Amino acid sequence: MRFIFCPGCMIYNFRDVWRNLKDTRVCSNWNIFASKKVFNENIMKEKKRIVTLLLGLVMTVSQPLKGQVTELTLRDCLIRAIECNLSMNIQRNEVESAKQGIAENRAKLLPQINGFANYGHNFEPVVSATDQSFAGGADYWITHTLPYSFSTGAQLSMPLYNQTLLTSQKLVKLVAEASGLKLQKAREDLMMNVCKMYYMAQVTTEQLRLIDDNIKQLTGLRDHTEAFLENGMVLEVDLQRVDLNLQNLQTASDNARLTLRQQYNTLKYVMNFPADEEIRVTSADIDALPQADATGISESLPELQLLYKSHEMAEKQLKLVKQGYLPSLSLTGFVQWSAWSKEFDRWFHQGPENDLWNAYGFGLSLRVPIFDGFDKRQKTRKAKLAVNSAQVKLEDSRAALDNQYRNAVMERDNAMRTYQQQKESYRLAEKVYQVTSDQYLEGVTTMTAVMQDQISINQARAAYVNAHLNYQLANLTIIKLTGQIEKLLQ
Repeated sequence: MRFIFCPGCMIYNFRDVWRNLKDTRVCSNWNIFASKKVFNENIMKEKKRIVTLLLGLVMTVSQPLKGQVTELTLRDCLIRAIECNLSMNIQRNEVESAKQGIAENRAKLLPQINGFANYGHNFEPVVSATDQSFAGGADYWITHTLPYSFSTGAQLSMPLYNQTLLTSQKLVKLVAEASGLKLQKAREDLMMNVCKMYYMAQVTTEQLRLIDDNIKQLTGLRDHTEAFLENGMVLEVDLQRVDLNLQNLQTASDNARLTLRQQYNTLKYVMNFPADEEIRVTSADIDALPQADATGISESLPELQLLYKSHEMAEKQLKLVKQGYLPSLSLTGFVQWSAWSKEFDRWFHQGPENDLWNAYGFGLSLRVPIFDGFDKRQKTRKAKLAVNSAQVKLEDSRAALDNQYRNAVMERDNAMRTYQQQKESYRLAEKVYQVTSDQYLEGVTTMTAVMQDQISINQARAAYVNAHLNYQLANLTIIKLTGQIEKLLQ
């Protein structure tokens, strides 16, 4: 079938638009057009209109749908946060800056060459007197300096032995390594924050689901209560109790949705995710409890490695101060060209009054510290105190991490027991509520008993979900302290 266009009644029958545009024909209702010219003009307009509609359809399909929700797993959030977090980018720049500091400090060990050029114009030339009496001549000899002078050349200096420069080079390398450890620590801290926010969003989502299920159950109970009220089987206050509980649950649902929205906004900020796009986390498996191996504090923790580096840098700093008493030896060299002239217009002409002299040579420069006003002694005492403080800080932080690890293990064990107890309480509350609801529908019990069991099951559900969250957070701390956090990316 061809594409049929009717200018009179605007009837379209689409099957193959592009293949049949040339074979366009008209139905019998085209008599409203006065001439063939008008008909052809309308045919062209409709063709353009169809092309425009098809292009718009293609562009619409190619664009992402607004309101589309992106579901992110924990691994997705961690990878995006590590790659796109702005604070991580700043930390990476600091690592690159520390690497550049190594090259900058290494340049001090290389030869240093400086060029120079001097030009002088003496309005009153300098006069000097030289004793000539020893030669049997006049008592002194007067020498006049030429008014114009120019000199140019280059100077070379290179340290041959300077222990402070060598030690400072090692110190800068330690600083660069410490910057890398700070980046690693920032990475693990970011992963911890993302995991906590993700778990909290999962728990809030689960709580919201439980509240919505409770609202559905209570809505059904309200319908039965309303029917009982119409038949005179219950009092109006019983229906009011149900309505009050429904209002409280709706308020709790609104608060949970607001909390979830705030958690999502924070998670998007940490991941540098577009704020106008919607995300959601995967559903939490409340019945599953992942358990990390409690293998003790890992020596590869960036916190500990940073403290070790700080102690090592303090020792290098002390060594650097002490090496200030050692002599230093440097290679020096120069090359110079000098010229003088009595008149400026004869400056570039060789002659007896404006000759060009050159000079060059090399030498050794030895520097031996003798007395610095007790400056190094004070710096040495200060550096020793820094070494002692770094050692004490290392021991204190290690003890604090050990204490945090032991507390996390005990907290996880306690969370495990609490979780199992709350799980049993929740299952029991469900059974009791079901029995009470059936008895209420049979007219055996009162609405007060139903409402009390309803409150009990709500509390049991909330405690059950919170116990799961507490276990997850305690287990996450153990994962971090035992050096297993990278496994979350697998």
